[in-house]
Amino acid sequence: MHEQEVRRQAMLQAMQLDVWLPRQQLTHAAVSRDYLLDWQAETAAAELPAVPASTTQGLTKPALPRAETPSSATDGRGRAYVSVRDKLAALQSTQPAAAAAKTSVEVPVVESAPAVIEPPAVQAEPIPRFALQLLRADNCLVLVDLPTGEPFQSRDPDYQLLKDMLRAAGLTDKPSLMRQGAPITWPMLHSGNLMHEQNAAAARACVRDLLSFELQNAPAVCVWLIGQAAVRFGSQDDNTELYRLQPFFENTQLWSLPSLESVLQQPLLKRDIWQSMCALASLWQVQNDT
Repeated sequence: MHEQEVRRQAMLQAMQLDVWLPRQQLTHAAVSRDYLLDWQAETAAAELPAVPASTTQGLTKPALPRAETPSSATDGRGRAYVSVRDKLAALQSTQPAAAAAKTSVEVPVVESAPAVIEPPAVQAEPIPRFALQLLRADNCLVLVDLPTGEPFQSRDPDYQLLKDMLRAAGLTDKPSLMRQGAPITWPMLHSGNLMHEQNAAAARACVRDLLSFELQNAPAVCVWLIGQAAVRFGSQDDNTELYRLQPFFENTQLWSLPSLESVLQQPLLKRDIWQSMCALASLWQVQNDT
């Protein structure tokens, strides 16, 4: 039985109003609820003495003291009167399953949406910036870092050191400037849609292509890579060790050296350069016929 109906009938009983329950569907009446029609009143009615039909023709009942009110009675139209307390006890004992089914509330199971894993943000690779000077000394090319981005001047300490190194290697101390003295600068583009595509891989490809072009025009046996940018972008990868030879173009070898600024600041590096130079000098020295 619905709790709302129970409360309604309890209030009617408290106001000493008779509660009548139909045992069957009445003609021209509203449709009765299932739990009212399912109630069995025959047993309770058989145990009570019969009530004259004249007393219930108007659907009323003689006034009786509340203590003497019978728990169940019938009228001339086949309806049974029952107290609210007795009716609740009978329905709870005969229809526990139905009452539980009507009062239960099904909670829909909501499947949680799968967690969305955002891909990690990909940071744009910084554009490398450098300037390199390309020179030729006899049968060697020299690719040198330019810290200020300006071409070498004859009185620069860096240029004087480079001339001393060429003289010690048995090469000319008056190298010629390639590309009409114009440095190789990166980035090449400073605006436009392709500006952000000038990463390290593009810079390496550009430098190595320029070296290959110069070697095709005038072959050389060795390319000196002097300085961090020259070693990084002139070599095949970033794992090049200093003072080591690596093959490049046809019979040309690459020789990696520290920057001229580092040698000026750390004179002990001259010893390492000299030891490596002595081991490789036969690669570029020209034997004069006597």
